[in-house]
Amino acid sequence: MTPAINEKRMVQLFCDLAKITSLSGKEGAIARRLSILLKFMGAEVDIDDAGRKIGGETGNLIARFPGTAPGEPFLLSAHMDTVGPADNVHPHVTRDRITSDGTTILGADCKAGIAIILEVIKTLDENKIPHPPIEAVFTISEEMALMGAKYLNYSRLRSRYGLIFDNEQGLENVITSAPAADSMEIKVYGAAAHSGVAPEKGISAIKVVSSAIAGMKLGRIDSQTTANIGFISGGNAINIVPPLVELSGEARSHDPAKLRKQTKHMEDCLKKAVKKIRIMADGKVITPRYEFLIENKFPNLRIDKTNPVLHLIAAAMREEGLKMKPSASGGGTDGNILYGHGIKAPILSTGMRDVHTTHEYLDLKDFFGCARLTLKVIAGWTKAGDTRN
Repeated sequence: MTPAINEKRMVQLFCDLAKITSLSGKEGAIARRLSILLKFMGAEVDIDDAGRKIGGETGNLIARFPGTAPGEPFLLSAHMDTVGPADNVHPHVTRDRITSDGTTILGADCKAGIAIILEVIKTLDENKIPHPPIEAVFTISEEMALMGAKYLNYSRLRSRYGLIFDNEQGLENVITSAPAADSMEIKVYGAAAHSGVAPEKGISAIKVVSSAIAGMKLGRIDSQTTANIGFISGGNAINIVPPLVELSGEARSHDPAKLRKQTKHMEDCLKKAVKKIRIMADGKVITPRYEFLIENKFPNLRIDKTNPVLHLIAAAMREEGLKMKPSASGGGTDGNILYGHGIKAPILSTGMRDVHTTHEYLDLKDFFGCARLTLKVIAGWTKAGDTRN
C-alpha cells in the first residue's frame, strides 16, 4: 500500500518556493534554498558549471540520494526558473487551487514539480520505503531555449530512465512525444539607393523578403510539423531603398526528416526570390544575396510504447482510477534534451494551469495526484529491480 503524502507540507513548500524570485539566469536564491533542503534530506549535492557557460547566477543542481534497495538509478527532474512578472509573488490558497494575487505569475511552472519531487523523497524516507538510487536534477534557464539542460553535466548522471515534471495538461495526459526544432537567423542584402532620385539603382531587401515569405508554407504544415517567421526588421528611412532585412524564424516537427524538409523549403524560397532579381547600376550587375543560419534548438522527444516507466505510470493510474493517455506536445521541454543524451523520461502533469500568465494557478487535486503517482512508479521500479532491458 502506498503511504499518504503530506498535502499540507506540499502546499507550504510550494508557497515558500513560489515567493523566491527565480527568473531565467537569476536562479541563485532558489538554488541556495534547495541545496540546504536537499542536504538536510541526506542528498549529496553538486552544482555544475552551466551557469558560467550561459552567464547565469548558478548552475544546474544535481542531488543524489543513495539507494536502500538494488536497482538502476532513477531520475526526477524539474526546472528552477520562471518567466515574469515574478517579483513579490503572493500565493493565495483556496480549497482546490493556489493562485497569485493577479499581478504576477504564480510560478507553478515549474515549482510545482520541485515541490512534488521533494515531497516524494521525504515520504520515501519517512516511511522507510525501499528504493534504488535517486538522482534529482533541477535545471536553470529552461524558459530560455532549454539552456540549462543543454549545458547539464551529463557525466554526473547514471540514470537512463526517470520522470520529468513540466506538463500543464490533465493528470491522465503523459507527454511522450515532442517536436524537434530548428531556429533560423536570416539576413537578406539588397542595395541602397535614393528612392526619389535613383530608385532603379537600388534593390529593396524588403521586396526580396516579401517575395520569399509569400512562397513559404508557414503555420500548420501537417499534423507533425509547424513553421513560423516571428521577427522582421529592416530599412533605414522612407527615402532610402532598404539594403538589409533581418528575420528570425523556426520550424518544428515530431519527424526529424520532415523538419529537415521544411527548413530546406524555407531556404529554397529565399534562393528563388534572390535569383529573380538582377539590375544594372553604373555599368555593374548587382544581385541581392542572403545569409541563412540554422541552429537546432532541441531534438525531438519520442518515448516508445515499450518504455518501462510508461508501463509503471499506466499501472499507477489504474490504481488511482485513471486511464493514461499518451500525449504529444507542440513545445519543447528539458525532456527533449535529456532524450538526446539517452535519458528516456515521460513528462507528468503537475497541476499547473494557464502558465506564463498572471492568471496562472495550481490545481491541487492534480498536484497531490502527481505525487501519489510518482510514489507508485518508484515502488514499481524498485520491485522490478535490475531485470529490465
